[in-house]
Amino acid sequence: MMDTVRTVSFFVFLIAGTVFDIRKRRIPLILLLAAGAWGILSYTICTGWTGSDLWDEIFGLLIGAVFIGISLISEGKMGMGDAIAILVGGIYLGGSGSAFAVLYSLIIAAAVSAVILVLKRGSGKSELPFMPFLLAGCVIGQIM
Repeated sequence: MMDTVRTVSFFVFLIAGTVFDIRKRRIPLILLLAAGAWGILSYTICTGWTGSDLWDEIFGLLIGAVFIGISLISEGKMGMGDAIAILVGGIYLGGSGSAFAVLYSLIIAAAVSAVILVLKRGSGKSELPFMPFLLAGCVIGQIM
């Protein structure tokens, strides 16, 4: 039951983040903090902080930390909100789930970007909100 609540909560966060990212090109910090806090609390309630699941969660957080580093190094080419959203995703999905969700997200984003370039609807400097791709990647990850 609690796993279902965690999953639904995570997708509500992704949908809300997607709406903000599309409309404002920003993801509110309060949304990211609330989602992260709920993820940690619900994880604690579901499994506690023991066993092999803990290492999977830590790996999920490390994936997010890598993207925070990429955001810092790229001077914002990848938004910090997107990077923190990936970090929060690591709390909910663990390492392997997070890795696959991010991989699917990047593949979808690359495909959409290629179509935009081929159709001459943008240039190599065009910016796209990443949360919609992260949402799609997470949906695909849950299905597979």
